[in-house]
Amino acid sequence: MMNIEKYYRQSATAYLNASLISCLPVIFFLAMFLSIKLNRLFLLLIIPFCLYSITAFVSYLLQKRRCERLANTFEETKVKSLLQSRTVLLSFLPAPSLRMLIFDGEGIVLGEIRDEKFALIRWYLPSFLDGLRSKKYGFYNGENMLQYQFTMRKHSIEIRNRKNQLISKMDEKKTDKAVQTSYIYDDKQLVLKRSLAFTDYCLEKEGGLILANVKKGWMPKDWQKRFLDPNHPVVSIHHSAANKDIIHIYAILAKIFAYKDH
Repeated sequence: MMNIEKYYRQSATAYLNASLISCLPVIFFLAMFLSIKLNRLFLLLIIPFCLYSITAFVSYLLQKRRCERLANTFEETKVKSLLQSRTVLLSFLPAPSLRMLIFDGEGIVLGEIRDEKFALIRWYLPSFLDGLRSKKYGFYNGENMLQYQFTMRKHSIEIRNRKNQLISKMDEKKTDKAVQTSYIYDDKQLVLKRSLAFTDYCLEKEGGLILANVKKGWMPKDWQKRFLDPNHPVVSIHHSAANKDIIHIYAILAKIFAYKDH
């Protein structure tokens, strides 16, 4: 069973790996510079990789310290149903595209949405280049069993079940407002509204009913002893949302946060 302590441990390992991976281009470019005697300006190429390596290593130390603070504070409990949980917290593991973990207030992982392909080269691609290709995300429950698949294209999202049967398709349409996007499926429409700082989001149904809110920097007080980073996005889903609506909400969230920790 995954919990926030194990998440911090796994996150620390991922940041350490990212730091080491970003050193490879530095070694390569330095070897070329020393062997071919290129212009010193060539060394500017290694600066972004050095900065990222240092940043990732600092993140590794931070996550390691958080893991140590929460050591041995969790007991094995039964995993709750993701679709029945109306207030959840999102966290992200370093990855070329997306590894989004969904926690309940007790610090237990209810599920995960992750890219199904993590090629090494994708660590080095900027998000605008990697985003040109369609991507397939797996939606897993708390026991790491595949439930749904989201296929992301530029202006659409296909949702398939675990048997790879198409159950829905959302078409994304821009509106006349830069901070709003419409998603249409099954003759329904969800309007995504963003804050100007792109930190908070809400999804509205027809008639203005807010189906889901995503707020960053806000967390219930009793959650703070388990989640040591106050900037985790917290998702609140309206009690009237059906299971199918919730699946669509998570598909949209996957598209929003696709490169959160790239």
